[in-house]
Amino acid sequence: MGAIFELDRYKDLVGKDCIAKIYQTAQALRGLHIRHFNTTAEGGGVAEILKVLVPLMEELGIKHTWDIVPLDPSSNYFTAHLVDMLQGGEPGKISAKEQHDFLHNLRQKASQIKATQADLYIIHDFQLVPLAHFVPYMRPAIWVCHVDTAHPNPNAEHYIRQFLDPYAFSVFNSQASVFKNLSPEQTQVITLGIDPFREKNAFIPLLEGMELLFRCGIDTARPLISQISRFDRWKNPWQVVDIYRLVKQQLPTVQVALVGAMEAADDIKAREILQDLQHYAQDDPDIHLLSDPTLIQHAEVNAFQRYSNVILQRSTREGFGLTVTEAMWKNQPVVGTSATGLRAQIIDGYNGYIADDTQTAAEHTLKLLQDRDLWKTLGQQAHTHVQKHFLFPMMIQSYLDILMRGIRRSPTGEHLAVRVSR
Repeated sequence: MGAIFELDRYKDLVGKDCIAKIYQTAQALRGLHIRHFNTTAEGGGVAEILKVLVPLMEELGIKHTWDIVPLDPSSNYFTAHLVDMLQGGEPGKISAKEQHDFLHNLRQKASQIKATQADLYIIHDFQLVPLAHFVPYMRPAIWVCHVDTAHPNPNAEHYIRQFLDPYAFSVFNSQASVFKNLSPEQTQVITLGIDPFREKNAFIPLLEGMELLFRCGIDTARPLISQISRFDRWKNPWQVVDIYRLVKQQLPTVQVALVGAMEAADDIKAREILQDLQHYAQDDPDIHLLSDPTLIQHAEVNAFQRYSNVILQRSTREGFGLTVTEAMWKNQPVVGTSATGLRAQIIDGYNGYIADDTQTAAEHTLKLLQDRDLWKTLGQQAHTHVQKHFLFPMMIQSYLDILMRGIRRSPTGEHLAVRVSR
């Protein structure tokens, strides 16, 4: 296998041995065909990951296809309710009618999927978990759960579990999110990571960054607090505003930006959240609510993460939180919460802060705004932590390990075993 620029440029960041291991594992998987399924091509972490993952796998000689199974509005409302129950433990039940109508619609979508044979099928997230149940030729299949299921509503968990039998195993973003009583043979945890060479993460000079912020309506001469996230109840944007208001009592020049381009077609509640926030902001000109995807693109996200004075992530539930990883890579100590994915990345007091209550989070934010030497030290440690644990090559190796395990469940696995043993 020849060297691939996309991988080799990571050597200085992760070391030659890490890259060599990726090539070795990929060599055993060459010629295989992997099919991915999710609900949207834009917006959200799954699409972000697949946009980088799929072309790199092709270069490694592992054929990948990516299929979108779009949901209709009524299905989006059902899955929005389901994720609230899965992530937040929201009480209640899934009615028989809701479940019947959703599964009927999804079964129709499944019947329209082109029956192209692959060696392994990977189904992403809770919306599509019934897919392998509906399509018998999708074997072996792996289900990947990207949401925070550390404290699910039992009824929602039961809904998901009824569809897991066809899957070789299920993949979760963290050990804390793994459903209880699933055996190790039924699960695996994937290491997620970011690509520092993408436009969203690559270095941009200060003047260029300031110009991008200015175009978004930011007064670049004044301190800026930002949260970069979808407009979602579990991202807790109201607390961002509350923290800003407390800080403003001590630092009147401060402003805040909530940045979340509305790209995901299945993010049905985002507009409602944004409208509620607009009311909550009470026409304060220093509260910037930025949602226009034609304005907020990768360069702008980069600028906000890199050149805001403090980054917040106030999620009450978070499967992993790649926007936190991105900010930490850009030398930002994030003021986060004890949500599952944030605890996996932020070491309180070392590379950021974990505080669930508004007052403590505001105190940390004000301290970082006023003590820039502390901000710089924690930010450097945040950058180093991401470099050691959460860059794209670590995710690639983890992903290849998942493929290796999954493919052994198919007839192809017999040939694979021969390759690996050589």
